[in-house]
Amino acid sequence: MTEEQIKELGWKLVKQYNHNQYHTNRYKLGCMEIEFTYEGKELLTHDVTISELNCMPISFNQAKMLTELLGHWSE
Repeated sequence: MTEEQIKELGWKLVKQYNHNQYHTNRYKLGCMEIEFTYEGKELLTHDVTISELNCMPISFNQAKMLTELLGHWSE
């Protein structure tokens, strides 16, 4: 995955910061954030964070899609 790919999906750059020898770019879309962390020009990681949602209606089909997508992370 690249930053260009998620930009094409509508993710917006919300923060850039340096820490030690690393540089991180944070993108946001709704309740989700993806951070790309580099050492120099080398991409080291891309991590997703999903913020807590309070009381959001959901259909069975949406629950099924979330289970398929996120189920392996809940183990």
